[in-house]
Amino acid sequence: MSMPKAVRHINEKRALAALAREGALSRADLARHLGLTRSTASSIAAGLIEAGMLREAASPESGEAARIGRPGTRLALNGGYGTFVGADLGIGHLHLVAMDFAGACLARHSEPLDPAGLGPEGTMDRLLSRLGVFRRQLDPGAPLRGIGLAVPGIATPEGSVLRLPILGWTDWPAGAQLRRAFPDVGEIAVENDAKAFAFAEAASGGAALRGRTVHLLLDAGVGGAILQDGALQRGARGYAGEIGHMPVGERGFLEGAALPGSLESFVGREAILQRYRLEGGEPTWPALLAALEAGEPAARRTLSAWSHYLGRGLASITALLDPDEIVLAGPVCALFQQGESEVREALARHLLSGQPLPRLSASRLGADGAALGGARLLQRRLLSVDEDFVLGRLETV
Repeated sequence: MSMPKAVRHINEKRALAALAREGALSRADLARHLGLTRSTASSIAAGLIEAGMLREAASPESGEAARIGRPGTRLALNGGYGTFVGADLGIGHLHLVAMDFAGACLARHSEPLDPAGLGPEGTMDRLLSRLGVFRRQLDPGAPLRGIGLAVPGIATPEGSVLRLPILGWTDWPAGAQLRRAFPDVGEIAVENDAKAFAFAEAASGGAALRGRTVHLLLDAGVGGAILQDGALQRGARGYAGEIGHMPVGERGFLEGAALPGSLESFVGREAILQRYRLEGGEPTWPALLAALEAGEPAARRTLSAWSHYLGRGLASITALLDPDEIVLAGPVCALFQQGESEVREALARHLLSGQPLPRLSASRLGADGAALGGARLLQRRLLSVDEDFVLGRLETV
Protein backbone atom coordinates (compact mmCIF):
# COMPACT_ATOMS: atom_id res chain seq x y z
CA MET A 1 0.00 0.00 0.00
CA SER A 2 1.12 3.59 -0.47
CA MET A 3 2.86 5.34 2.39
CA PRO A 4 0.38 8.26 2.56
CA LYS A 5 -2.46 5.84 3.37
CA ALA A 6 -0.39 4.20 6.10
CA VAL A 7 0.60 7.56 7.59
CA ARG A 8 -2.99 8.80 7.51
CA HIS A 9 -4.22 5.63 9.22
CA ILE A 10 -1.63 6.06 11.98
CA ASN A 11 -2.51 9.72 12.49
CA GLU A 12 -6.23 8.93 12.60
CA LYS A 13 -5.65 6.39 15.36
CA ARG A 14 -3.37 8.81 17.21
CA ALA A 15 -6.10 11.46 17.01
CA LEU A 16 -8.74 9.08 18.37
CA ALA A 17 -6.46 7.98 21.20
CA ALA A 18 -5.64 11.59 22.11
CA LEU A 19 -9.33 12.52 22.28
CA ALA A 20 -10.10 9.42 24.35
CA ARG A 21 -7.32 10.38 26.75
CA GLU A 22 -7.75 14.17 26.90
CA GLY A 23 -11.46 14.64 26.21
CA ALA A 24 -12.72 17.32 23.82
CA LEU A 25 -10.00 19.33 22.03
CA SER A 26 -9.94 22.16 19.56
CA ARG A 27 -8.34 21.50 16.19
CA ALA A 28 -5.40 23.64 17.22
CA ASP A 29 -4.92 21.68 20.45
CA LEU A 30 -5.29 18.38 18.61
CA ALA A 31 -2.61 19.48 16.14
CA ARG A 32 -0.28 20.24 19.05
CA HIS A 33 -0.93 16.86 20.66
CA LEU A 34 -0.14 15.09 17.39
CA GLY A 35 2.78 17.30 16.36
CA LEU A 36 1.05 18.12 13.05
CA THR A 37 0.12 21.32 11.29
CA ARG A 38 -3.38 22.57 11.96
CA SER A 39 -4.39 22.00 8.32
CA THR A 40 -3.25 18.36 8.51
CA ALA A 41 -5.00 17.82 11.82
CA SER A 42 -8.17 19.41 10.41
CA SER A 43 -8.03 17.07 7.41
CA ILE A 44 -7.66 14.07 9.73
CA ALA A 45 -10.59 15.30 11.84
CA ALA A 46 -12.77 15.85 8.76
CA GLY A 47 -12.28 12.26 7.68
CA LEU A 48 -13.11 10.94 11.14
CA ILE A 49 -16.22 13.13 11.35
CA GLU A 50 -17.35 11.81 7.98
CA ALA A 51 -16.78 8.25 9.22
CA GLY A 52 -18.95 9.02 12.26
CA MET A 53 -16.20 8.51 14.82
CA LEU A 54 -15.89 12.18 15.86
CA ARG A 55 -18.41 14.91 16.49
CA GLU A 56 -18.20 18.67 16.82
CA ALA A 57 -19.45 20.53 19.87
CA ALA A 58 -19.97 24.29 19.69
CA SER A 59 -17.63 25.94 22.16
CA PRO A 60 -15.03 28.71 22.28
CA GLU A 61 -11.77 27.18 21.16
CA SER A 62 -8.92 26.83 23.60
CA GLY A 63 -5.36 27.80 22.93
CA GLU A 64 -4.36 30.31 20.26
CA ALA A 65 -7.79 30.56 18.61
CA ALA A 66 -9.38 31.62 21.89
CA ARG A 67 -6.69 34.23 22.54
CA ILE A 68 -7.25 35.98 19.23
CA GLY A 69 -11.01 35.89 19.63
CA ARG A 70 -12.02 33.51 16.84
CA PRO A 71 -15.03 31.31 17.60
CA GLY A 72 -14.65 27.60 16.90
CA THR A 73 -15.65 24.10 17.82
CA ARG A 74 -14.15 21.35 19.87
CA LEU A 75 -13.74 17.80 18.69
CA ALA A 76 -14.81 14.78 20.72
CA LEU A 77 -15.36 11.07 20.24
CA ASN A 78 -18.87 10.38 19.00
CA GLY A 79 -20.44 8.03 21.53
CA GLY A 80 -23.15 7.11 19.03
CA TYR A 81 -20.60 5.55 16.67
CA GLY A 82 -21.08 2.24 18.45
CA THR A 83 -21.57 0.26 21.62
CA PHE A 84 -19.36 -2.30 23.35
CA VAL A 85 -20.65 -4.90 25.79
CA GLY A 86 -18.42 -6.43 28.44
CA ALA A 87 -19.42 -9.59 30.32
CA ASP A 88 -17.74 -10.89 33.47
CA LEU A 89 -18.46 -14.58 33.99
CA GLY A 90 -17.41 -15.35 37.55
CA ILE A 91 -17.81 -18.06 40.15
CA GLY A 92 -21.25 -17.11 41.41
CA HIS A 93 -22.02 -14.05 39.30
CA LEU A 94 -22.57 -12.60 35.85
CA HIS A 95 -21.96 -8.88 35.32
CA LEU A 96 -22.80 -7.08 32.07
CA VAL A 97 -21.77 -3.53 31.13
CA ALA A 98 -22.54 -1.54 27.98
CA MET A 99 -20.24 1.34 27.02
CA ASP A 100 -20.41 3.74 24.09
CA PHE A 101 -17.54 4.68 21.78
CA ALA A 102 -16.70 7.71 23.93
CA GLY A 103 -16.30 5.53 27.05
CA ALA A 104 -19.57 6.44 28.79
CA CYS A 105 -21.35 3.63 30.64
CA LEU A 106 -24.83 3.08 29.16
CA ALA A 107 -26.26 0.17 31.13
CA ARG A 108 -25.39 -2.43 33.75
CA HIS A 109 -26.83 -5.78 34.78
CA SER A 110 -25.83 -8.27 37.48
CA GLU A 111 -27.26 -11.62 38.53
CA PRO A 112 -26.19 -14.77 40.39
CA LEU A 113 -24.70 -17.51 38.25
CA ASP A 114 -23.47 -21.00 39.14
CA PRO A 115 -21.17 -22.14 36.30
CA ALA A 116 -20.06 -25.17 38.32
CA GLY A 117 -23.66 -26.41 38.45
CA LEU A 118 -24.54 -25.45 34.88
CA GLY A 119 -21.42 -26.81 33.20
CA PRO A 120 -19.80 -25.24 30.10
CA GLU A 121 -22.76 -25.63 27.74
CA GLY A 122 -25.38 -24.60 30.28
CA THR A 123 -23.29 -21.60 31.25
CA MET A 124 -22.93 -20.51 27.63
CA ASP A 125 -26.67 -20.93 27.05
CA ARG A 126 -27.39 -18.69 30.04
CA LEU A 127 -24.80 -16.14 28.93
CA LEU A 128 -26.13 -15.95 25.36
CA SER A 129 -29.70 -15.57 26.65
CA ARG A 130 -28.75 -12.71 28.97
CA LEU A 131 -26.65 -11.01 26.31
CA GLY A 132 -29.58 -11.14 23.89
CA VAL A 133 -31.93 -9.53 26.41
CA PHE A 134 -29.32 -6.95 27.40
CA ARG A 135 -28.65 -6.02 23.77
CA ARG A 136 -32.32 -5.40 23.08
CA GLN A 137 -32.37 -2.81 25.88
CA LEU A 138 -29.67 -0.71 24.16
CA ASP A 139 -30.12 2.03 21.57
CA PRO A 140 -30.67 0.27 18.23
CA GLY A 141 -29.29 3.33 16.45
CA ALA A 142 -25.78 2.67 17.80
CA PRO A 143 -24.43 -0.57 16.31
CA LEU A 144 -23.04 -3.18 18.67
CA ARG A 145 -19.40 -3.25 17.60
CA GLY A 146 -17.97 -5.71 20.10
CA ILE A 147 -18.54 -8.18 22.93
CA GLY A 148 -15.75 -8.82 25.42
CA LEU A 149 -16.02 -11.78 27.80
CA ALA A 150 -13.90 -11.89 30.97
CA VAL A 151 -13.32 -15.31 32.53
CA PRO A 152 -11.31 -16.58 35.53
CA GLY A 153 -8.93 -18.56 33.35
CA ILE A 154 -6.41 -18.55 30.49
CA ALA A 155 -7.74 -17.41 27.11
CA THR A 156 -6.10 -17.49 23.69
CA PRO A 157 -6.12 -14.53 21.27
CA GLU A 158 -8.63 -16.54 19.19
CA GLY A 159 -11.06 -16.68 22.12
CA SER A 160 -10.68 -20.24 23.35
CA VAL A 161 -10.44 -20.75 27.12
CA LEU A 162 -7.47 -23.08 27.56
CA ARG A 163 -7.96 -23.60 31.27
CA LEU A 164 -10.48 -22.60 33.90
CA PRO A 165 -8.70 -24.18 36.89
CA ILE A 166 -11.19 -23.36 39.63
CA LEU A 167 -13.92 -25.16 37.63
CA GLY A 168 -11.72 -27.81 36.05
CA TRP A 169 -12.75 -26.79 32.50
CA THR A 170 -10.31 -27.01 29.58
CA ASP A 171 -10.45 -26.05 25.90
CA TRP A 172 -13.79 -24.24 26.12
CA PRO A 173 -14.51 -22.59 22.70
CA ALA A 174 -16.28 -19.58 24.22
CA GLY A 175 -15.19 -17.15 21.49
CA ALA A 176 -16.40 -19.37 18.66
CA GLN A 177 -19.76 -19.85 20.37
CA LEU A 178 -20.17 -16.09 20.79
CA ARG A 179 -19.31 -15.51 17.12
CA ARG A 180 -21.93 -18.02 15.98
CA ALA A 181 -24.56 -16.41 18.22
CA PHE A 182 -23.72 -12.81 17.19
CA PRO A 183 -22.50 -12.99 13.55
CA ASP A 184 -23.20 -9.27 13.00
CA VAL A 185 -20.82 -8.13 15.76
CA GLY A 186 -17.43 -7.15 14.39
CA GLU A 187 -15.23 -7.83 17.43
CA ILE A 188 -15.44 -10.76 19.84
CA ALA A 189 -12.80 -11.06 22.57
CA VAL A 190 -12.26 -13.43 25.49
CA GLU A 191 -9.88 -12.26 28.21
CA ASN A 192 -8.72 -13.27 31.66
CA ASP A 193 -10.84 -11.44 34.24
CA ALA A 194 -7.90 -10.04 36.21
CA LYS A 195 -6.30 -8.71 33.02
CA ALA A 196 -9.59 -7.12 31.99
CA PHE A 197 -9.96 -5.57 35.46
CA ALA A 198 -6.41 -4.23 35.33
CA PHE A 199 -7.02 -2.63 31.97
CA ALA A 200 -10.22 -0.99 33.21
CA GLU A 201 -8.40 0.29 36.30
CA ALA A 202 -5.64 1.86 34.21
CA ALA A 203 -8.09 3.33 31.68
CA SER A 204 -10.12 4.91 34.50
CA GLY A 205 -7.07 6.63 35.93
CA GLY A 206 -7.06 4.44 39.03
CA ALA A 207 -3.52 3.22 38.37
CA ALA A 208 -0.45 4.86 36.93
CA LEU A 209 0.01 4.76 33.16
CA ARG A 210 3.77 4.96 33.62
CA GLY A 211 5.89 2.37 35.36
CA ARG A 212 5.00 -1.15 36.44
CA THR A 213 1.79 -2.04 38.24
CA VAL A 214 0.56 -5.41 39.47
CA HIS A 215 -3.16 -6.06 39.87
CA LEU A 216 -4.70 -8.78 42.03
CA LEU A 217 -8.35 -9.74 41.62
CA LEU A 218 -9.34 -11.40 44.90
CA ASP A 219 -12.44 -13.55 44.56
CA ALA A 220 -13.13 -17.28 44.80
CA GLY A 221 -9.69 -17.61 43.25
CA VAL A 222 -6.91 -15.04 42.85
CA GLY A 223 -6.24 -13.59 39.42
CA GLY A 224 -3.32 -11.38 38.54
CA ALA A 225 -2.13 -9.02 35.84
CA ILE A 226 1.06 -7.07 35.17
CA LEU A 227 1.03 -3.73 33.37
CA GLN A 228 4.09 -1.92 32.08
CA ASP A 229 3.39 1.70 31.12
CA GLY A 230 -0.30 0.79 30.89
CA ALA A 231 0.26 -2.20 28.56
CA LEU A 232 -0.60 -5.76 29.58
CA GLN A 233 2.35 -8.12 29.92
CA ARG A 234 1.30 -11.59 28.77
CA GLY A 235 4.56 -13.54 28.81
CA ALA A 236 5.78 -16.10 26.30
CA ARG A 237 2.62 -18.26 26.39
CA GLY A 238 0.01 -15.98 27.94
CA TYR A 239 0.50 -17.16 31.53
CA ALA A 240 2.20 -14.04 32.90
CA GLY A 241 0.29 -12.74 35.91
CA GLU A 242 -1.02 -16.11 37.14
CA ILE A 243 -0.12 -14.92 40.62
CA GLY A 244 -2.85 -16.91 42.31
CA HIS A 245 -0.97 -20.11 41.43
CA MET A 246 2.30 -18.86 42.94
CA PRO A 247 3.45 -21.20 45.75
CA VAL A 248 3.55 -19.59 49.21
CA GLY A 249 3.18 -22.62 51.47
CA GLU A 250 2.85 -26.40 51.58
CA ARG A 251 -0.89 -26.98 51.59
CA GLY A 252 -3.16 -24.01 52.17
CA PHE A 253 -6.56 -23.91 53.82
CA LEU A 254 -8.68 -25.06 50.86
CA GLU A 255 -9.40 -28.76 50.47
CA GLY A 256 -9.38 -29.77 46.83
CA ALA A 257 -7.54 -26.66 45.68
CA ALA A 258 -6.44 -26.68 42.03
CA LEU A 259 -2.87 -26.16 43.28
CA PRO A 260 -2.39 -26.86 47.02
CA GLY A 261 -0.05 -24.39 48.69
CA SER A 262 -0.71 -21.69 46.08
CA LEU A 263 -1.53 -18.12 47.03
CA GLU A 264 -5.22 -18.60 46.25
CA SER A 265 -5.36 -21.68 48.50
CA PHE A 266 -4.50 -19.32 51.37
CA VAL A 267 -6.21 -16.02 50.50
CA GLY A 268 -9.04 -16.80 48.04
CA ARG A 269 -12.60 -16.49 49.28
CA GLU A 270 -13.23 -20.22 49.69
CA ALA A 271 -9.89 -20.66 51.46
CA ILE A 272 -10.74 -17.88 53.91
CA LEU A 273 -14.13 -19.42 54.68
CA GLN A 274 -12.52 -22.80 55.22
CA ARG A 275 -10.08 -21.20 57.67
CA TYR A 276 -12.96 -19.47 59.46
CA ARG A 277 -14.79 -22.79 59.75
CA LEU A 278 -11.70 -24.31 61.39
CA GLU A 279 -11.79 -21.41 63.86
CA GLY A 280 -15.37 -22.35 64.73
CA GLY A 281 -17.15 -19.71 62.66
CA GLU A 282 -20.07 -19.98 60.24
CA PRO A 283 -18.41 -20.40 56.80
CA THR A 284 -20.40 -17.87 54.80
CA TRP A 285 -19.09 -14.58 53.47
CA PRO A 286 -21.79 -12.35 55.08
CA ALA A 287 -21.28 -14.11 58.44
CA LEU A 288 -17.52 -13.54 58.33
CA LEU A 289 -17.87 -9.85 57.46
CA ALA A 290 -20.44 -9.34 60.21
CA ALA A 291 -18.20 -11.12 62.73
CA LEU A 292 -15.25 -8.92 61.77
CA GLU A 293 -17.36 -5.81 62.30
CA ALA A 294 -18.31 -7.14 65.74
CA GLY A 295 -14.67 -7.87 66.60
CA GLU A 296 -15.22 -11.61 67.08
CA PRO A 297 -11.88 -13.28 68.03
CA ALA A 298 -12.28 -16.18 65.56
CA ALA A 299 -12.92 -13.74 62.73
CA ARG A 300 -9.96 -11.60 63.75
CA ARG A 301 -7.68 -14.65 63.79
CA THR A 302 -8.94 -15.55 60.31
CA LEU A 303 -8.19 -12.01 59.12
CA SER A 304 -4.68 -12.15 60.63
CA ALA A 305 -3.93 -15.41 58.81
CA TRP A 306 -5.22 -13.94 55.54
CA SER A 307 -3.13 -10.79 56.03
CA HIS A 308 0.00 -12.82 56.78
CA TYR A 309 -0.21 -14.96 53.65
CA LEU A 310 -1.29 -12.10 51.41
CA GLY A 311 1.70 -10.07 52.64
CA ARG A 312 3.98 -13.04 51.99
CA GLY A 313 2.64 -13.33 48.46
CA LEU A 314 3.03 -9.59 47.83
CA ALA A 315 6.63 -9.85 49.05
CA SER A 316 7.36 -12.53 46.43
CA ILE A 317 5.81 -10.32 43.75
CA THR A 318 7.87 -7.36 44.95
CA ALA A 319 11.12 -9.33 45.04
CA LEU A 320 10.57 -10.60 41.50
CA LEU A 321 9.01 -7.62 39.71
CA ASP A 322 9.81 -4.55 41.85
CA PRO A 323 6.49 -2.89 40.93
CA ASP A 324 5.69 0.77 41.52
CA GLU A 325 2.21 -0.13 42.74
CA ILE A 326 0.10 -3.17 43.63
CA VAL A 327 -3.65 -2.70 43.21
CA LEU A 328 -6.09 -5.02 45.01
CA ALA A 329 -9.61 -5.57 43.70
CA GLY A 330 -12.53 -7.96 43.90
CA PRO A 331 -14.96 -8.96 46.68
CA VAL A 332 -12.26 -10.25 49.05
CA CYS A 333 -10.55 -6.86 48.89
CA ALA A 334 -13.06 -5.84 51.58
CA LEU A 335 -10.74 -7.56 54.07
CA PHE A 336 -7.90 -5.23 53.12
CA GLN A 337 -9.76 -2.30 54.67
CA GLN A 338 -9.52 -3.98 58.10
CA GLY A 339 -6.24 -5.86 57.68
CA GLU A 340 -4.19 -3.26 55.78
CA SER A 341 -1.67 -2.62 58.54
CA GLU A 342 -1.06 -6.36 59.02
CA VAL A 343 -0.68 -6.87 55.28
CA ARG A 344 1.89 -4.08 55.06
CA GLU A 345 3.79 -5.46 58.07
CA ALA A 346 3.88 -8.95 56.53
CA LEU A 347 5.02 -7.53 53.18
CA ALA A 348 7.93 -5.69 54.81
CA ARG A 349 8.80 -8.63 57.06
CA HIS A 350 9.30 -10.96 54.07
CA LEU A 351 11.69 -8.63 52.24
CA LEU A 352 15.27 -7.61 52.89
CA SER A 353 15.53 -4.70 55.29
CA GLY A 354 15.62 -1.39 53.46
CA GLN A 355 14.08 -2.61 50.19
CA PRO A 356 11.63 0.03 48.91
CA LEU A 357 8.03 -1.10 49.17
CA PRO A 358 5.49 -0.67 46.40
CA ARG A 359 2.40 1.44 46.93
CA LEU A 360 -0.59 -0.67 47.98
CA SER A 361 -4.05 0.50 47.03
CA ALA A 362 -7.60 -0.79 46.72
CA SER A 363 -9.34 -0.47 43.36
CA ARG A 364 -11.85 2.32 42.90
CA LEU A 365 -13.90 0.24 40.46
CA GLY A 366 -17.02 -1.62 41.51
CA ALA A 367 -17.93 -5.28 41.29
CA ASP A 368 -18.37 -5.08 37.52
CA GLY A 369 -14.84 -3.81 36.87
CA ALA A 370 -13.86 -6.90 34.86
CA ALA A 371 -16.95 -6.50 32.66
CA LEU A 372 -16.04 -2.85 32.14
CA GLY A 373 -12.54 -3.98 31.20
CA GLY A 374 -13.96 -6.35 28.59
CA ALA A 375 -15.79 -3.42 26.97
CA ARG A 376 -12.78 -1.09 27.19
CA LEU A 377 -10.48 -3.63 25.55
CA LEU A 378 -12.75 -3.58 22.51
CA GLN A 379 -12.91 0.21 22.46
CA ARG A 380 -9.11 0.21 22.60
CA ARG A 381 -8.95 -1.93 19.45
CA LEU A 382 -10.76 0.75 17.47
CA LEU A 383 -8.35 3.35 18.85
CA SER A 384 -5.23 1.34 17.98
CA VAL A 385 -3.12 1.16 14.84
CA ASP A 386 -3.88 -1.85 12.64
CA GLU A 387 -0.41 -3.25 11.99
CA ASP A 388 -1.65 -5.55 9.22
CA PHE A 389 -3.03 -2.54 7.37
CA VAL A 390 0.07 -0.41 7.91
CA LEU A 391 2.48 -3.18 6.92
CA GLY A 392 0.51 -4.01 3.80
CA ARG A 393 -0.70 -7.44 4.85
CA LEU A 394 -4.31 -6.52 4.06
CA GLU A 395 -3.83 -4.32 1.02
CA THR A 396 -1.13 -4.06 -1.64
CA VAL A 397 -2.23 -0.91 -3.45
